[in-house]
Amino acid sequence: MNGAVILALVRLRLVRVLRDRMGLVWLLVMPMVFSFLMGELMGGMNSGGGTRALPRFLVADADGTVAVDRLLAPLLDNERFRVVREDTNLTVTEARAAVENGRHTAVLIVPQDFGARVAAGERAELTLAYDSDRLSSQTVRTTLEQAVLRTNAEAAARSLVAAPGGPVPRDRAAAFDAAVFDSLWTRPRVSLEATTLGRVEDDDWGLTRSHQHVGPAYVLFFVMMFLMMTAKELVQARRDRTLDRLVTSRARSGELVLGIFLGGMAIGLVQAAVLLVLNSLAFGIDYGDSPLGLALTVLLFAAFAAGASIVLGAVARTEAQADGLGMALTMTMAALGGLWWPLEIVPAIMQRVGHALPTGQAITCFHDMIGRGYGLADLAPLLVGLGVWAGAALLLGAWRLRRLVTGA
Repeated sequence: MNGAVILALVRLRLVRVLRDRMGLVWLLVMPMVFSFLMGELMGGMNSGGGTRALPRFLVADADGTVAVDRLLAPLLDNERFRVVREDTNLTVTEARAAVENGRHTAVLIVPQDFGARVAAGERAELTLAYDSDRLSSQTVRTTLEQAVLRTNAEAAARSLVAAPGGPVPRDRAAAFDAAVFDSLWTRPRVSLEATTLGRVEDDDWGLTRSHQHVGPAYVLFFVMMFLMMTAKELVQARRDRTLDRLVTSRARSGELVLGIFLGGMAIGLVQAAVLLVLNSLAFGIDYGDSPLGLALTVLLFAAFAAGASIVLGAVARTEAQADGLGMALTMTMAALGGLWWPLEIVPAIMQRVGHALPTGQAITCFHDMIGRGYGLADLAPLLVGLGVWAGAALLLGAWRLRRLVTGA
C-alpha cells in the first residue's frame, strides 16, 4: 500500500474544494443560512405554533364543581403535559385503553359526587390511569398527588373550624382563613430542595427549541449533498482516463479507492466540525454529554456519504447524470430520514422507514444526545446501523470502481 499515492489523492480533493469559492459558499455559508431560516420558521418545538403538541392529560369530569377546579389548578400550566377536561363518564377499562394506545398520557376519572363529598368531609375517590414508563405520565401522577394532598390538608383544616353561630371551643378556630392556608401551603415552615444530577431520560424527544433539530439536520444534509455533488469529479476522471493513467503509473486500484474515500471523508469531517461549532455558537446548541458519541455519529455519517459518492461516481455515465442522481438521492433520504422534519411527528410506519436509513439514524443520534442525554451505550444500536451503511457503501463503491479500473 503506497501511502504517498493515498495522501496525494486526499490532498488533491481538499485543494479542489478550497479553490472553488462558490463551493465554499455551499460548504459553509448556505448551511448556516438554511439553519437560521428554517429554525425561525419552525418556531418552538413544544409551543402552540410549533411542530409538536404536549402530551394530553384527560380529565373525565362528571362532577364539574369548584372542588375539581381547585384540584386541577396546579396542573394547568405544566411544561410536560396539557390538561384536557371533558364532561364525560369513563370506565377504568376505557381509561386504561386510552393510555395504552397512546391517545392520552394519563386519564383521571372524577366521580359525579366528588364535590359534594369533599364539602361534607366524606371520603372521595379518584381514579388515575397512567403509564409508569413515560415521564410526562409520571409527572401527571406526582403533580396530582400534590394537589390531592393539598385538598386533604385543606379538608382537615376546615374540620377544625367551629360550627357557625355557636360557641368556639379551645381546640377549634372561629373561621377558616383561606389566605393564611394558601400562604402556609406555598411557603411551608419546612421545605425540601432536591437536585437531579445529570440529564433526565425522557419518553418524549426532549427538544425545546427548533434549532436543536434544524442545526444538526442541515449539517447532515449539506455534508451528504456536497459529497454527492463531488461524484461528478470521479465521472470526469473516468472519462478523461485520469484513473487509467494513475493505474499505469503503478498506483493500485485499492489505493485509488482508499485515497478517494479518505478525501471525501476529510471534506465531510471538516465541514461537519465547522458547522457544528458555528451552530453551537450562533444558536446555543448543547450536543449532550457524550463527545465520543458525537464524534462517532459524525465520523460514520461522513464515511457513508463518502462511500456513497464513490458508488455514484462509479455508476453515473455523465457529470450531469451524477449531479441529478446525487441531488435526487440526497433529497429523498433527507425527507424520509427526518432531516427536513423530525421523525417524531410522522406516522409510525414512516418512523420505521426513517430509522432504517442512515440519515434517520444520524439525526436520531443527535436528538438522543441533545434531548435525552444519551451516552455511547444508548447510541450503540444506531451507531452500528450507521457503520453497516458506511461499510456497505464503501465495499460497493470499491468493487464497482475496481471493475472500471482493472476491467475485471
